[in-house]
Amino acid sequence: MADQATMKTKNDRGPNRSAASDNGPIGGRTAAASASEPSAITVVSNVAGFGENLLTLAELQARLSAAELRKNVEAAKTSGAVLVAGSVLAVASLPVALAGIAELLVSELALKRGYALLIVAAAAFVIGGVSVASAGFWLRRKRPGFPLSAEELTRNLNWLRTVLRHSGRLPSRR
Repeated sequence: MADQATMKTKNDRGPNRSAASDNGPIGGRTAAASASEPSAITVVSNVAGFGENLLTLAELQARLSAAELRKNVEAAKTSGAVLVAGSVLAVASLPVALAGIAELLVSELALKRGYALLIVAAAAFVIGGVSVASAGFWLRRKRPGFPLSAEELTRNLNWLRTVLRHSGRLPSRR
């Protein structure tokens, strides 16, 4: 790609050009304005480069998401199997345990069987409700998902906004 500062226009006469050609209009435009306007080839090249960068960002974002998904699935395999096995065992043993507690209340405290069963069921509901509520709060704090992918996607979108916002503008002279 040619550097615009070294390109010569068709009106450029070399080192012997007149002072009027430096400051005067060239085809209705000044020399500074014509040197600062990008050519069609430069525009196409810049758009192609931008498109390539955009595709690279999308590919990297997909790779990061896939890596996080593999990590989440791997973490869920072991803990998920243990969770399912423990849940099945707990659910299967719960009626036996509750009936045993109710029988102890009947034999030791001389309660009627109906009252003992109701007391045990109410206590089980309270314990279960507290357990579900605490597990819900714990899961809300854990926030499983794709935190790295989300952060990187936010950065990529901010970059894209910045590039689109400033595309086509000439660099400011300070």
